[in-house]
Formats: sequence, C-alpha cells, structure tokens
Amino acid sequence: MCIVALKYFKEVGFCGVKSRDRNYKPNVIIKQSTRKGIERMLLWDEKTKWTEGLNEFGVAILSSAVAVKKDEKEGSVATDEQGPFMSPDGKKIRTALFQKTPKKALTSCIDLELSGNTLIFDSETCFLLEGAFVDKKFNYKFKEIDKDQSVVRTNHGLMIASGYKSDSDDKHIRIASKSSVSRMLRVRKDIKKVQSHLNLLDAISDVSNEDTQLNPLRKSETHNKSILVTTGQIMICPKELTMYYRPVWCDVELENFSDLNSEKSKTFFQIISNRKLIQTNLEENSFVNFLKSSRL
Repeated sequence: MCIVALKYFKEVGFCGVKSRDRNYKPNVIIKQSTRKGIERMLLWDEKTKWTEGLNEFGVAILSSAVAVKKDEKEGSVATDEQGPFMSPDGKKIRTALFQKTPKKALTSCIDLELSGNTLIFDSETCFLLEGAFVDKKFNYKFKEIDKDQSVVRTNHGLMIASGYKSDSDDKHIRIASKSSVSRMLRVRKDIKKVQSHLNLLDAISDVSNEDTQLNPLRKSETHNKSILVTTGQIMICPKELTMYYRPVWCDVELENFSDLNSEKSKTFFQIISNRKLIQTNLEENSFVNFLKSSRL
C-alpha cells in the first residue's frame, strides 16, 4: 500500500510525493515516452505495468490504492501462467497524462473510472480524486485543493467510504486499516514542518514506530502478503518538469539513458540517493544492511 502527499511552495508551486509499498521487490523502469507527440516521464513497474508520472505540460498524477485486495494481489497475478498482466489503473493514468491541464486529466480519470486516492496537479492547480467501485458501480468525489492546504492520503477514503475499513469482518483488513490511519496522521503532522520542496520526502520517511507497518516508511527484512515494504519514493515538481525517485527496496533501470535529460527533453528525471535514510537510522543496523543491499 502507499502514501501520497502534496504541498504548495511559493518558489515552485505544488509538489507531490509518494511512498510506494509492495509485497514483492519490483524492477522499476524510468521511461520517457513521446507517444502521440506528447512527452511523458513515467515510472513503470515491469511486473505489473503500474505507471505514474508527469507530462511536458507539467501535469502530474500520483495515486494510492483503495481497491486494496486487488492491489495486493497484482504482484502474484503478474506472474500467473495465464500470461502477461497489465495493471488497469496504471494504463488509465498513462492515458490521462496525454491531457494538457489538470482539469482535463481529472475528467479523463473519471471517465476511465480510476480507483484510488489520486492527486492530479500542475504547479498552480491540484485536484484530489477519490474513486472506488461499490457493488460494481464506480463512485467518486473530487475537490480542488487550495494553495494554503496540504493533502495526505493513504489507503482509505475520506470523501467516500473505500479501502481499508476498521469495522471489517476480515482481521487482516482491520489491521491494515490501523496502519492506513496511523501513516496518514503521521504524515499530516510531519508535512507541516516542511518549508522547502527539497525536503518534502522527509514528510513521508518517519520510521519511529516499533511496529514497522505503522510507519510511513516501512522497513522489514521479510515480506509477505501482510508485510509490505517501501520499495521507493517519488517526488514530482511540475514547475521543474521533473520527477525524482529515491529507490529503497527495488531494482531501477533507465530506459534509453542517453535520451533522458537531453537538450531535446521537455521532461526530466533525477535519482535521489537513499544515503540520508541510512544516516538517519544508523542505530538500526538491520535497516542499514537492508538499505545497503538495495542500492543501485
């Protein structure tokens, strides 16, 4: 499961971040696509084909799942003998990133029935979309975010009932609901302290809770259906037309490396070292070793 968060800064406008949690170690590919004559900078999960990113018009999309059971199974479904799997929501996000404004991208996401807590933004405008299927019918609500607001969403809905629910009959869902609320409240607290977009990833990097599944940054030397690990963190700054990525527990490839950040590029990519995470947690030797083994 994941966290998405966003804040407005006077110098650069809206910036968004995400911690992506998986129960498998993904191979992440950074792709610069020019389909339909529109350049998009995309983060691509090779196993599930999940995608998010930004385009040359500065429109960015980051999303956190609320169709939680389906999302948790995507890693195993992707390796099924039935053939290649392609995340339906990843494809919807790629399609919406052909749009030139956040408003048009929002409309595309609604028309395509995108599930999740989704931030759709450029440097000056942001929409929060909550979408979910209830009794096989797509329900959604959205709102425009004011510049004096920050936004944090995890894996439950606030405008509509969706995702992990504390009153579920499923024990696993109840435990996950506690995690979803804990991570949201912690990031809400920490994002208030951030004064520069350069430090925005700090707001989603707390590891202070002894129960690792309650932390915004999830660390674990094991993983399974109910133990998820933060695989990487994304930051998108639309004014800079740049997507930043900090790998935590993943492999990363740069597709067509020579073309990334070239003189002809309209969108840009920057890798962020995980060294700060290691230095912050020096007393936790198991986490140090965990991160060192995950370096590029």
